[in-house]
Amino acid sequence: MPLFPPNPDTRRWPDLVAEARALLPLESPGWTDHNHSDPGIAVLEMLAWLVDTDVYRVSRVTDRHRRKLLALLGVRPAAPSAARVVLSIRPGPGAPAELPAGLGFVAHGADAPLGLETVAALPLTGSAVAAALVASTEDESNWTDHTPTLLAGTTVAALGPDPHVGAALLLGLDRALPAGTALTLWVDADGTDDLDAEPHHSARTVWEVRSGGAWAAPAEVDDRTRALTRSAAVRLRIGPGGLPVEPLGAAGARAWLRCRLARGRHDAAPRLRRVVADAVEATQASTAVGAYDVAPGVVVGGAGAPVEGARTALTITVDNARTVRTVHTGDPAAPTVRVLRWIAPTATAPGRLVVELVAVGVGDGAPEQVFALPGGATAEAPRVWLADPAGGVEAVRLLPDLDAAGRTDLSAVFDARTGTLTFGDGRAGRVPEPGRTVLAGFRGTAGARGGALAPPAPVAVADDARTRVLLGGPPAAGALTAALVGPAAGGTDAEDTTAAAARAERALWAHERLLDALTAADARSLDDLPRATVPRLAPPERAVTLAGIERCTLDTPGARIARARAFAETDPRLPGLVAAGCVTVVVVPELPRERPEPTPGLLRAVRRHLAGLRTAGTRFFVTGPRYVEVRAETTVALLPGADPAAVAAAVRAALDTSLHPVTGGPRGTGRSFGRDVYRSEVMRVIDEVPGVDHVRALALRADGGPPGCGGLCVPPTALVVPGPHTVNAVPAEAGR
Repeated sequence: MPLFPPNPDTRRWPDLVAEARALLPLESPGWTDHNHSDPGIAVLEMLAWLVDTDVYRVSRVTDRHRRKLLALLGVRPAAPSAARVVLSIRPGPGAPAELPAGLGFVAHGADAPLGLETVAALPLTGSAVAAALVASTEDESNWTDHTPTLLAGTTVAALGPDPHVGAALLLGLDRALPAGTALTLWVDADGTDDLDAEPHHSARTVWEVRSGGAWAAPAEVDDRTRALTRSAAVRLRIGPGGLPVEPLGAAGARAWLRCRLARGRHDAAPRLRRVVADAVEATQASTAVGAYDVAPGVVVGGAGAPVEGARTALTITVDNARTVRTVHTGDPAAPTVRVLRWIAPTATAPGRLVVELVAVGVGDGAPEQVFALPGGATAEAPRVWLADPAGGVEAVRLLPDLDAAGRTDLSAVFDARTGTLTFGDGRAGRVPEPGRTVLAGFRGTAGARGGALAPPAPVAVADDARTRVLLGGPPAAGALTAALVGPAAGGTDAEDTTAAAARAERALWAHERLLDALTAADARSLDDLPRATVPRLAPPERAVTLAGIERCTLDTPGARIARARAFAETDPRLPGLVAAGCVTVVVVPELPRERPEPTPGLLRAVRRHLAGLRTAGTRFFVTGPRYVEVRAETTVALLPGADPAAVAAAVRAALDTSLHPVTGGPRGTGRSFGRDVYRSEVMRVIDEVPGVDHVRALALRADGGPPGCGGLCVPPTALVVPGPHTVNAVPAEAGR
């Protein structure tokens, strides 16, 4: 269903007149003169003209009307977003000890160079990750070498496929680091980027360095990876013992450090694509810089002349030729910006000012003045000021529209698609007075074009005034070598009203989309759909229906939930009774692999998430699964030449796989809740094992009960889990 109504009527004036004339013989048979000269026809034509005018006016739904309608729904067209990349920096001769935050780089994309800026400072050590081992326990001899896989950017289980407390990721650097060294590692994890400031709900990891044959904690640790579940930086400061190169068994001599699971448990085994030393995140954005001539004779007012390289509270005004006419410093209301170059003017010679501030235009007193930002799209909403030649400056408030602005309100509307500022008309919003300069500070971005960046696109340090100020001079040739670590993430263009309406429609009709998906698949629950289908269905804003509750549960921030099933009118404390207003949500993670169980932290996270989405009068109970342990006792006849021990092991493995609550079942996504175990399907699983001729005998046990010749009944809210099976493999002749 479209969000905006279609054209209400496609008929025009001739169509309306012709239709009315056609009705006259039916409505008024005595009216026979249908010529234009007839007064009645003239009145009819006039009424048709009025209707045509009304239809035209109703159909004139402008973009402004659409934005207002979307705003009533709580939706506004999204602004452009800057792509994010990770840069690996290799220092050379003449490289600084640390790169400052905001340092500019240039990446050469498919069409044009794209600017990048680092988001944090980066101490340079010159080290690189040369070895990556995964240990399932704290025993240093029990490890698996994943160095080639991780260095190639292939995903690996960072702590093993079924991590327990003590499992660790060991990283070997190619050089020793002295005490006090600040080391930055970028961990590229196969996970979400949400909740970057919150710790993991259950798992806790610690970082340690190896010195003198023992593991010790670094002096400082800042780990933003949420126990290796999200891509982020890990910053370590090496302790007094340093980080020497020393052997670690058969792994060889490296400077070793490790990330160890200290307590708790993950929902799913964390997986990493790569770990890179001396790497920093950057955004595809460039700080706007204004370069201006300063008119001869200009005297700096306020707190004195600007200082190159310093951040200064600065106000300037320019003329229509963009020549600076006044300069004032020290005003607390003025924008605080970095001065990149300042050459003071003399009485006869002009000066020069290069600053992280752009004069976008000069007011002329006209209503609805429009000023365009150079470069168009911005990574964030710009900061805007209005400066007057006397040194006064006022901040401009940016609003979605000026409908509620008063005549004295200094407000403007910023259009993210066109990069323009529109001021008021004197009634709704103040008009910039003649001679006042509009100043803006912003960062430009290429939006979706930046999201296409990927290796091997070359990257180099930007050679401009801003870089020279940040580095304290021009970068030496070969001092810094930068490279992209993987493809860019994000990066979008400004959204128009059509795209915003489609997004609003998806949110408004999320419940219906879920129900349609269940109807199309003839399923009762999202748990019965293919696992790849569910993430493509948007979660609703409220947990109302059972399908909506399940989708919201799977969307719990910071959680990796394999399965979720909601049961209406069910209270786990009152099994078998109808509990009105109660919904029980069963959560199944991926770990532990043999018998997945949610941790108390995961259950708390789901409860907290659903509590903010529930409707009045609904009570949620979030629990782990109830398991029915299924044991098979079978005798199988072998094909000629089959190995009895190997076939018996294969039968046990096939039964375990088929009955696994997460990866079992016919689709490999686990058996449905409450699905009975039929003797025939178990026999089919056994018969498909290579080497099996036929099944001679089969008995099934549930939860250690007596064996039975038929199937097993499973309660509606329970899942099956494999237990220890007894398999007797005999030759085919003995089995006949």
